[in-house]
Amino acid sequence: MFIRKENLKISHQTMDAETAMRQIGQILVDANSVQPTYIENMLSSYKEFGPYFVIAPGVAIAHAKPDDSVITNDIALMICHSPVNFQSHNDPVTLLFGLCATGAHQHMEVLTKVAILLSDSDAINDITEAENETALYELLNTLADKT
Repeated sequence: MFIRKENLKISHQTMDAETAMRQIGQILVDANSVQPTYIENMLSSYKEFGPYFVIAPGVAIAHAKPDDSVITNDIALMICHSPVNFQSHNDPVTLLFGLCATGAHQHMEVLTKVAILLSDSDAINDITEAENETALYELLNTLADKT
């Protein structure tokens, strides 16, 4: 599986964009995949370039460019039951991924896996409706096996 169970979170909290990005980044910090400065790098990219990472209606992949703050390649997912606005035409965001990679090539491999997963609108609905992290993990494993 490309997302570990401990990298999944279902949130019912109302959040602004910065809070949501800090939370998804903290999952990567807690996984020992990035240093805390990576969160600041993600926020800086958002402030400088806007919500370019909101890639489809309801879906965002928050990240920053690979640098020394990245320890290992990883991905996290937070389901936002109170959707988040990033000032994007694809708002509001319900599926917020956090991505970190040690290099550009590794970034692309993970993005490709996410894109394949999200190409199925039924899968997106099933992911969004997962009741807890265990159910979400099992669902993601099943969907990943189909791709």
